[in-house]
Amino acid sequence: MNIWIVTTGSSDVKLKTDEHWGTLFRKVRNQLYDRRFAPTKPPNTDDNEHFIVPARAMGMVYGTQLTDEYYEDLHLPLLDAFSAKLLEKGKTNPDRIIVILTNQDAVFNDEDRTIEKSPYWQDTCTLKPIFEKYFERKFPKVKSIDYLELKPKSQDEGLDNWNKALFLVQQALSSLEFDKSANVYVSHQAGTPAISSAVQFDCLAKFGNKVKFLVSNEYEEKLAEKGDFIESSTYLQGMLVQEAKALLKRYDYQGVELILKPYWKDSVDPLLVEIRDLLGMAVQWNFAKFEDFGKARGDVAKERLNQWWWMGYEAAYLGVIRLKQDNTVEALFHSFRAVEGLIKEWALYKYKPQIKYSNAKQPSTAYIHDVNLPQNLRYWFNANKNRDYNNVGLFGKALFTLLEASDRDKWNQNPHIQIVAGDTIGERNLTFHSLHGLEGKDVFQAWNTNNPDKWESRVLGCLNFVSNQKFVSLKSASLMAKVHDELVDAIARYELQK
Repeated sequence: MNIWIVTTGSSDVKLKTDEHWGTLFRKVRNQLYDRRFAPTKPPNTDDNEHFIVPARAMGMVYGTQLTDEYYEDLHLPLLDAFSAKLLEKGKTNPDRIIVILTNQDAVFNDEDRTIEKSPYWQDTCTLKPIFEKYFERKFPKVKSIDYLELKPKSQDEGLDNWNKALFLVQQALSSLEFDKSANVYVSHQAGTPAISSAVQFDCLAKFGNKVKFLVSNEYEEKLAEKGDFIESSTYLQGMLVQEAKALLKRYDYQGVELILKPYWKDSVDPLLVEIRDLLGMAVQWNFAKFEDFGKARGDVAKERLNQWWWMGYEAAYLGVIRLKQDNTVEALFHSFRAVEGLIKEWALYKYKPQIKYSNAKQPSTAYIHDVNLPQNLRYWFNANKNRDYNNVGLFGKALFTLLEASDRDKWNQNPHIQIVAGDTIGERNLTFHSLHGLEGKDVFQAWNTNNPDKWESRVLGCLNFVSNQKFVSLKSASLMAKVHDELVDAIARYELQK
């Protein structure tokens, strides 16, 4: 079964001649709110161009007096193009036609209707008798024709309102039953842009790959030769790319991967392979698997990966992204994890001879032992050591005091690390152990700041202090920021080539 869904617009029906207009117009002029509609030709057109009249007026004048003679005055260019394409091979002859009309009676009052350019006069509901005769002649074997009216109830629901138009279209089409095995052809060019998009969207949602779009160019010569089919996959892919771009703005890399994965499966397109690889890295990073992410980045990141401090900045930037996603709990977690984790990496790097993994119950926990211990750490070691094992675990408060003892003069000159090592540790622990909701201000307060910029500056200040680097932002310090930009660019290029 073949179903053809077609929208209608103000230029669907034109006049080949204005010979009979005056006679027919006079018989219904009292219904036209004193408007003296007259057939006109578009400006800058040749003598062969057809006359146009607002759709509602055309229907009221011709539709109510439609003899075979008067029907010959009419020209339906878009429908001619669509019909010719459907009849071209015989296999696409429609068994059922669904015509979408517009009727804004409830939107425009009598005063509005006295304005010739009011959208009221663009309605197509009065063209129904003309369409009936047209389809009767073009498709005499069609089994059924449904006429659906989009009837907004107020100006707020006008047919230029994208959301309201979608609701009206969904409501209209849902009133019908469809054969699930049917082939569906949709011509959605006519009507307002909001209606056109709504029909396109709803048909894709309802019929998926079973739908094809039948399009034409109203202004091309030899229109009957210009109708053409567009596979639904083209539209679906375009819509999915837009959805992927929206998810990418939220740094939802898994969501983007889920949408685009079917398109790169078994594909050798270099651009799709590039997108696949970039998304693979992004997903690893998003799970805080920074080592796997770095290895996948390859030679581009080779120099950075040799630095002991690089993962600390990635963790901190992940915290920034989590805050952008309104995931405040993880924003707080990753920001503190970045600083404490980097201090541990610093200790492992700086005091390698003193490090041992000596606790059988915690084999992955590093401990500093009293082996060739620098003199400036003697007081720190004695104050923090485990009396039974004569070592200090590299976690908690001892990490911060180790950093302080290592270079007290440098420590005293950096307010960021002093604040974080002070009362904020207690604040952080209280926040982490609370089951109540966590707001952005709570994240900032845990770092003794009051807004996102100051919070990020504090985290960055701590990381730069520990690593002795001079990055100006967490974004500039992160390898992932570059991957994200490359991903945005690659998807934009992919969109252009479709």
